[in-house]
Amino acid sequence: MLPQILVIDDDVEVGNFFVFFLQDEKNYPVTVANSGNAARNALRTSSFDLALVDLKLPDANGIELLKEIKATNPRCEVIIMTGYSTVKSAVEAIKLGAYDYIDKPFNELDELEATVDRALAVAFGHRDKVPAINRLAADFGMIMANNSPLTQVLAVAHKIASRNITTLVEGETGTGKEILARFIHANSHRAKNPFIGVNCSAFTETLLESELFGHEKGAFTGAGYTRRGIFEVADQGTLFLDEIGEASPSIQAKLLRVLETGELMRVGGEKPVNVNVRVIAATNVELKKAVEKGFFRQDLFYRLDVVALTLPPLRERPGDITPLIKFFMNKYLPAEERKTTAFTPAAREMLLDYAWPGNVRELSNVVARAVALRDSTNIGVNTLPDKITGYKRMKNGCRSLAPPNSDESVETVVQWWGKHLTEWLAAKGDIDLHGLTSSLNNMENEVARSIVSGALARAGGNRAAAARALNVTPRKLRYYMNERGK
Repeated sequence: MLPQILVIDDDVEVGNFFVFFLQDEKNYPVTVANSGNAARNALRTSSFDLALVDLKLPDANGIELLKEIKATNPRCEVIIMTGYSTVKSAVEAIKLGAYDYIDKPFNELDELEATVDRALAVAFGHRDKVPAINRLAADFGMIMANNSPLTQVLAVAHKIASRNITTLVEGETGTGKEILARFIHANSHRAKNPFIGVNCSAFTETLLESELFGHEKGAFTGAGYTRRGIFEVADQGTLFLDEIGEASPSIQAKLLRVLETGELMRVGGEKPVNVNVRVIAATNVELKKAVEKGFFRQDLFYRLDVVALTLPPLRERPGDITPLIKFFMNKYLPAEERKTTAFTPAAREMLLDYAWPGNVRELSNVVARAVALRDSTNIGVNTLPDKITGYKRMKNGCRSLAPPNSDESVETVVQWWGKHLTEWLAAKGDIDLHGLTSSLNNMENEVARSIVSGALARAGGNRAAAARALNVTPRKLRYYMNERGK
């Protein structure tokens, strides 16, 4: 059976091109609609296997047409047609169910044909299985269940990997932002070239500038030789800029120039150096709020935010905990013990019940600790830290839900813990002193983390400014955010 194809574009030449490209050359029946109304009439009277939809029509919005097509004919695959200026909208379309997007003008006809053929294969039932993406991601340590919310994020990441576009990865600490960046790099045309990561909060401004852009001999005291920066080392590859919100205004300006022109100046240099680097930036703070507060350049934000991918925290994907436990058990156990060693049912229940404020990184640390403390093939409750055993006891005692996130207001966190500790103390029966003290310790940690989170939000994500406001060192601030209570 020949596929039925609908082309929706107000440019008559685009319609004529697809009639020639698909109908005359491949004998695929093609219907052309030059407006939103014409497209809706065609959709009412005929069934299609593939629709190629322009994002911008004089009387309709491509995103709205996508929603209508998926609502009335979910089997029909949709390819969005777009120019560079609307790539962000095209990626949003993929999140809403579009198969892929293609750039105008259509210069790479082989790639265009391959995209159409893949979409038609899916439309006719030869759909790639979700586990295939999961297995691909698992090679990088990104483990999930088949129905995980991460699957959609990975699907979009896989689609944009082959495009040479800047990507912003957002998510809490410990969710796996660098792993996702490596996944994108490995599935791109740059996979055989370097992937280099740098944490923008790990250097002073002067050191970060030299690290990123390099320096000439004699540029400053101690610069005894010319040194290439990370941008030059990553040429033709991918540069992962973690905690981009920590970069100073001066560094932000230099980053913007590289992204806009592909040129950089070494510290102390007089000649521009050309580089071809794909940038993937990551942040655990909301850059949009940092822009509003004047801590982050708006123009750089727009340059980075071409494609934004958000990694959900572990508490929002509890189904992933079991496969993650298995993955980390295999990682930390000797090969000969992997089939015979397991958590006891009670210990596993506590792991599944915990809120995991430190996300996957915290789970990895807890499993590593439990494996190290085991005294038999049954890994019991006694190998788990107090924060987990105490959390479970507190929860059972007052029949509560997970505590509020640390980004809630201090008042909310204190009220939640106060309410449930009061319920626990008022409950009938003996008091579990160990559980009570563990819960009090958890409360202290949550309150401290909430205060730090609020200070970071007020400082637009600038850790140095937040540390000054709290009268602590940046290192102490990182301890409260990332380590305390874990």
